[in-house]
Amino acid sequence: LRRADWIDAAAATFSTIADGMDARGRLPAVLGRDPPPPGFLDDHAFALQAALSLLRARWSSAVLSTAILLAECLLRDFADEDNGGFNFTANDHEPLPQRPKPWQDESTPSGNGVAAQALLELGWLLGEPRYLDAAEATLRAGWSATNAVPQASAAMLGALREFLAPTPIVVVRGDAASLPAWRTGLRAAGAAPLHVYAIADSDDDLPPALAAKGSSATGTAALCRGLACHAESGRLDDIVTALQDDRLI
Repeated sequence: LRRADWIDAAAATFSTIADGMDARGRLPAVLGRDPPPPGFLDDHAFALQAALSLLRARWSSAVLSTAILLAECLLRDFADEDNGGFNFTANDHEPLPQRPKPWQDESTPSGNGVAAQALLELGWLLGEPRYLDAAEATLRAGWSATNAVPQASAAMLGALREFLAPTPIVVVRGDAASLPAWRTGLRAAGAAPLHVYAIADSDDDLPPALAAKGSSATGTAALCRGLACHAESGRLDDIVTALQDDRLI
């Protein structure tokens, strides 16, 4: 809706959440408590999903750094390395009679489903196989539960769809003044779903997969699906044509 004030509010909200994170990327379950109660799977998975949404709306290298910290925290502290998927509590949480590993959606989407979706998107964006492997392991571990109750497994099914048919990603790099036209043009192309990350040249502290993308003053866009990049051009029409190609959509 082109409401910059709403994006400002989203950025401020995310900044408040990120301020509560410790150096390991761990979030508290509640802000402002001393000592802070330990965060759960959902806190980290949902925050990672929020970071990606914010990056699509307005790129920020600081938000990307926070997203990477959250992803690393999920793999380090919540992943079940032997069986796949993510536990609801961290490895250093107080012992429980039973350690939950949620697959189905309840009042909120499944933490495992959201974590898998977010790790897939971040993994495709950064070319990070560890994130992709963790998401695939989650889908495999949760398949029996998802197949048994699909009507309660929308988050897991959404992650499965993303795994089997990755959403096209367009990374645009150029002068900040050139980026709004690219956003508008790609929106008007009618290709849905589509993830667009518009990165100004002034944001030069980028991971290798993003730094390798082409850039120009008027904007250069790279179209990728999964780990394969199919087109790179400084012309919007070229990217729109590639998006409309049946082999990509």
